[in-house]
Amino acid sequence: MRARTTKDTAIICTAGVIALALILVPFELKSNGADGGGNSAALVWLGLAGVLATGLVQWFRYLTANKRAAIEQGGGERYRQLADEYRRLADIAITSQEHTDLKLTAVSAQLDYLREQNASLQKILKDVE
Repeated sequence: MRARTTKDTAIICTAGVIALALILVPFELKSNGADGGGNSAALVWLGLAGVLATGLVQWFRYLTANKRAAIEQGGGERYRQLADEYRRLADIAITSQEHTDLKLTAVSAQLDYLREQNASLQKILKDVE
């Protein structure tokens, strides 16, 4: 998840100020009216707007937390996939090392056999001379 840029933050703050102005302008007009009950109605509407704004903030926080959790879970899944791939490659490397050791052992045994044959051939040639 990326951090907000200065431009994003400025746009959010400007939108908040415009929304607050749109909410408060009708209350200001009512409070300047001839009836005396405008202030109490404005306070009720202001309270409701505050509750609504708090609810919206909490809803956005909830959505952000869900998005962050989904991203982290996806990252964990990717980590598990990479770990499984690493284990598979390590197993292949170990298996190939074991095959190489077996082949070297077989070649070593054949080399020992050829040495014995060469020694006996040398002995026969010395006896013939």
